[in-house]
Amino acid sequence: MSVWEITNFHTNTAAMVGPSLEMQFDPDLSESFWAQFENKVPGQLLHWEARPELAVLAKEGRKKLPARADVSPFTATGLVINGKVRTVLGDFLARFGQLLEINVDANTEYYYNVTNVVSCIDREHSEFDGPYVEVPVFLEQLVPCAPSIFVEPSIHGRIFVNDAAKIELEERIVSNKISGMDFKPWD
Repeated sequence: MSVWEITNFHTNTAAMVGPSLEMQFDPDLSESFWAQFENKVPGQLLHWEARPELAVLAKEGRKKLPARADVSPFTATGLVINGKVRTVLGDFLARFGQLLEINVDANTEYYYNVTNVVSCIDREHSEFDGPYVEVPVFLEQLVPCAPSIFVEPSIHGRIFVNDAAKIELEERIVSNKISGMDFKPWD
């Protein structure tokens, strides 16, 4: 069973979302902004008293904002998805995590927090940079056969799918023309 990382090949061309400029330049505001999305324990549920406020970020050196993808580039662990993605993929995504409402430039969008944890890293054959896994090798016998979206507890900041989940997601992505969700192989 192969493992794939959910990625976004539009990172350099699509508009990113993140904290407003005001938050970016105020260390206290910036720290509290990012803390909302932080999972101290992989797979932990997130609870917000109020919806986080995000903004579409300008690209350095550009006067006009680039187009947005349906799955926006975002530097937190989860995914930022629009209403179209929630409608098309929401039932499948919800089986493995939370879809939490957020505001992006005053519009309702969703933050996808994966809560399904699968410990399947081969520590002996993976490449490390200090305590961080740089090049993961997975123990195929520990990867679920049924469709699965998951986080690996020893790899921070990445979301993975198995072959069955990738096939299901790709079918829906292609038939509904969703942009911004791609898959990187880790064989």
